[in-house]
Amino acid sequence: MIQALTDTPLVIDGYVRLSRDDNKRNYSSIENQKKIIQQYAEENNMIIRHIYEDDGISGYSFNRPDFQKMMASLDTINVIVAKDLSRIGRHNAKVLLFLEEMEEMGKRVILIDDNYDSFYSDDDIIGIKTWDNERHVKNTSRKVKRIKRMEQESGTLVSQPPFGFTRHPLNKQIILIDEEAAAILNLEKEIYLDGNGIRKTAEILTDRGVPTPSMIDKERHESLGLVYKKQVAYQWSYGMVKDTLFNDYNNGILRTHKKERTTINGKDKKVPRENQYIFPNHHPKIFDDDTMKLLNEVKDSRHHSQYRGQRAHVNLFSGCLYCKDCGWKLTAINRPNRGKYYVCGTYNKKGKQFCQHAHLVTEETLMDALVKYLILCRDSLADIIQNFDLAKLKVETYTPTDSKQRLEAELEKVKEELKVLITQKVKEITANPSMNEIITETYAALQKDKMERISAIEKTLQDLTKEPHIPSTTIKPSLHTALDILNEVLEKKELSRKDIEVLVEKIIVDKDGNIDIYLKHGLGNLAAYDFRADKENLKLTMLIESIRLLEKDKTGFTSVKFLADSLKKMGYPMHKKKFVTYMEHLLDLGLVEKTGIYHYPYRIVASRQQLRDVEKMFIMVGQTGGMPEMVFEYILKQHGMDPATDVEINQSIDFGSTAAAFAEGKGDYTVEFEPGATSLESEGKGYVVASLGEDSGYVPYTAYSAKQSYIEENPEIIQGFVNALQKGMDFVQSHTPEEIAKVIEPQFPETDLETITTIVTRYYDQDTWKDNLVFEEDSFNLLQDILESAGELEQRAPYSDLVTTEFAQKAAK
Repeated sequence: MIQALTDTPLVIDGYVRLSRDDNKRNYSSIENQKKIIQQYAEENNMIIRHIYEDDGISGYSFNRPDFQKMMASLDTINVIVAKDLSRIGRHNAKVLLFLEEMEEMGKRVILIDDNYDSFYSDDDIIGIKTWDNERHVKNTSRKVKRIKRMEQESGTLVSQPPFGFTRHPLNKQIILIDEEAAAILNLEKEIYLDGNGIRKTAEILTDRGVPTPSMIDKERHESLGLVYKKQVAYQWSYGMVKDTLFNDYNNGILRTHKKERTTINGKDKKVPRENQYIFPNHHPKIFDDDTMKLLNEVKDSRHHSQYRGQRAHVNLFSGCLYCKDCGWKLTAINRPNRGKYYVCGTYNKKGKQFCQHAHLVTEETLMDALVKYLILCRDSLADIIQNFDLAKLKVETYTPTDSKQRLEAELEKVKEELKVLITQKVKEITANPSMNEIITETYAALQKDKMERISAIEKTLQDLTKEPHIPSTTIKPSLHTALDILNEVLEKKELSRKDIEVLVEKIIVDKDGNIDIYLKHGLGNLAAYDFRADKENLKLTMLIESIRLLEKDKTGFTSVKFLADSLKKMGYPMHKKKFVTYMEHLLDLGLVEKTGIYHYPYRIVASRQQLRDVEKMFIMVGQTGGMPEMVFEYILKQHGMDPATDVEINQSIDFGSTAAAFAEGKGDYTVEFEPGATSLESEGKGYVVASLGEDSGYVPYTAYSAKQSYIEENPEIIQGFVNALQKGMDFVQSHTPEEIAKVIEPQFPETDLETITTIVTRYYDQDTWKDNLVFEEDSFNLLQDILESAGELEQRAPYSDLVTTEFAQKAAK
């Protein structure tokens, strides 16, 4: 293969490469490879024009910078010289394809140590050599991958910790909190939970001049006299906030095996979370469990869109409002003249054919209802809340003793890993004696790393008594109780976005704008809030206030605008369009009449005395006439007692607040629905002495009504509906209270199973539920007796005119 000497030297181009794939003992350095090519050129009358060099790049990939440059310059290259085949590459198929292409293009390839010259050689074992080169890479890759997987499974893989953490200078297995970065993470959290989105949080951090992770990293490198070669971001971005704030590493959780590579030098693919290796309480926490849970809940609940502009409004209730009919979230609408309100997202985007009603509710109504509910929760069981100390939620801290124990456990673990490595090495050498040198070299570096870690841990343990203990940052929550926090929130009367996200799980809105509020942390179990009753009471109160405004009037005229503005000044949620309904009531009552005059649209026709009489009538309607109160008075009369003289009945308290009032000692007895009665009993505030339902007989408390025309036109629907209800009655009759409670438990998410079982057992024992749905005439007459006794029924109605039992009787067969 020696080049014959001629007068004209041959111009050649060289190629050298070295990577981590190569055995450092068997393969020469870059400089040695260059010397070998230069010596060969001198001995064979050749001139080296250029040597292409790739250092630190795997030979398995052909996407190497200088190799690609060489391939791009083939039109000016005639001869390529390399030390051996493995320098060209370690991918069997690609190397053979390269040699074939060079031969077809008339390019000469010389491989010195392999004694190969493409112009003269007919080497029949070239394919075996390329295969052996590739096998070396795959064997090395497989061994490294196996070791890495072992470290991932044991949680001992040492990698760069994320923003907010650093490693102990002596023992790289110990994670410490980076004080400066942790402060920035806590600032991120506060800004985000104040109602700002991820992108807005990034803008605020940038505007405040808060340094980014790469800025801090660069500053620290330069302070040590090191050159920082990575790109520096001087502004916070969406991805930066998302990656740093929501990483559960902040919560003390280590995740490994998050990505994997199926081929050598291939692309990393994400591993599903369920297949990752998770190590809770692996290191100190920056965010406690509740904070991390809240961050994720808020992120999941918020509306995600591609909107990139500046939002002009903060929508306090966005993300927690749901349509009762279609289940979609409600969308915030901001109108200058109407204030802020929310409507069903389906109705707003797709129209009535997808959701028939807007489910409109104003932000003012939501805020008022939520504050009232929280006040009920605070007042009803204030002593229980007082005893719940948030200090229980403090983050785990580590003492010097804890650190010593952790280090000792870590030392044992690393020693065990070293034993496994040595055992594995012996097994592989035994199985492949010819590969002894390669295997020994591969495992040497791994064993060295384990030995260094063992030495560092032992040194740290020796110095632990001399040096201060390993520092760990703890978040020290203020030692306020939950009651203090509720009081602080309620003092403002208006809640912030952060308050709502912390306290509210969801709010369901029906077609009439009525809401059901579900609170987090079990707060909903403290009190019951009836929004519909409260809404009706508010309407009645505003109507009474309107009548009082008419009484005070001296002009004899009024208007919708005047009355609406007056009520708004008093603090009622009112605007002009909303008051039109109230004005219609005043017209129906004959208190005012239309004039047709633009500036004086309504004339007050009732005298002051008539207005006072109507006002008193409405006050009485607001305080009496409720079914619990009427049944209670009826039972008293049946036992020879006069409700007006023998007992004192306080009807001034909202029904939703009676339990709280009773708990505070206001009254000797109270009439309660469930679960209020059982809650009072379980908390030792009182005990159930009688059941109104048991003493009154079968009062038809719940009945279903429909127009006669609808019943006649849709008998199948009515029958199907009644059949379904009868199945429920059959189930109750044939199952135990425990079985019934377990089935209905999902319908009462804020009440525990034990309480539900107690309630069902009480109803079961007193025979509350009938075995059929037939509306008996005796029950109908009893209902009229109760209404008549309370003075609410002037004329009795014929049973046959109002009640049909046809469908119930068929369902019971």
